[in-house]
Amino acid sequence: MHNTQVQLAKQPEGNPKTSDFQVVKADVAKLSDGQFLARNIYLSLDPYMRGAIAGRHMGHQRLNQGDVIYGRCLAEVMESKHPGYKAGENIVIESGWQEYYVSGGEADDEIRKVDATLAPLAANLGVLGMPGLTAWAGVEKLANPALGSTFVVTAAAGPVGGTAGQLAKIKGCRAVGIAGSDKKCRLVVNEYGFDACVNYKNKNWTDELKAACPNGIDTYFDNVGGPVLDAVTQQLNLYGKVIMCGLVSQYNRASDSPGHGHNLGVFVGKRAQLLGLVVYDYYARFGEYLKAAAPLLKAGRLKFHDDRVEGIDKAPEHFVKLMNGLNTGKALVAVGPEKL
Repeated sequence: MHNTQVQLAKQPEGNPKTSDFQVVKADVAKLSDGQFLARNIYLSLDPYMRGAIAGRHMGHQRLNQGDVIYGRCLAEVMESKHPGYKAGENIVIESGWQEYYVSGGEADDEIRKVDATLAPLAANLGVLGMPGLTAWAGVEKLANPALGSTFVVTAAAGPVGGTAGQLAKIKGCRAVGIAGSDKKCRLVVNEYGFDACVNYKNKNWTDELKAACPNGIDTYFDNVGGPVLDAVTQQLNLYGKVIMCGLVSQYNRASDSPGHGHNLGVFVGKRAQLLGLVVYDYYARFGEYLKAAAPLLKAGRLKFHDDRVEGIDKAPEHFVKLMNGLNTGKALVAVGPEKL
């Protein structure tokens, strides 16, 4: 049985290009006792992968030429010689950009069994996956925004930002998104139910943000960093909270670039609380999140949007699209059919 893989051809410099990756055929390893074979169905593409490839993300070593690209997948156990996994079970697993993966159930594979009755399988990589847990941790465990307060989130059309804004809205906040196109803003307002959304590529976007937040900003859920963080901070209310979640604006920086600095005096003047969010701190609470989120999803109060392509060979092109901000919703690659 052959396994199509996407490997690193060369380390990207700046924005990744499709030529930085190579698609190859490999043999699937035979199972030994204590192992199982996973068939990847959906591959999640996430901005943090850019830093992981370069070795700038916690828990990931720098990739070298010929290494399979990091990636979390929704998979089916096809064959098992492991006592903890049975053929036919669905799991989320860190199995990489490939069709098949042999695992011994190691902790590094970050395996989580999936209840296929809760939602469509792909949702377990987005709203019911790591992005959803990230949003919930930021909103419920760090920000805990008050009823009637104003909650602003960047990358609002993505799975983290979109879920965070919806959760804040459910708590009774005024939810305002910031996104990179009018199309994304329409999704944020019309589908996710935000009160407003601002396109940061518009010339006067900060004025538009001020109009959308007439009472100022109480909580800012930041997924991008850089100049957008500087601009939003100017409109933060005294004693406001900033949830520091992502740095999309800096993931594509060159290896010798120091990144964007910030004037910390503004945060002091605002008496702001800066709260760092690392989702790994909340993995033990996945069950608590699913218990809260699954009913909201079934009731139609929590929505999601996928941006998917078919075939593992399309992963490089789709990843380049993601890292240039051209995706709308959760970036996924359909690697294989849900049922054989």
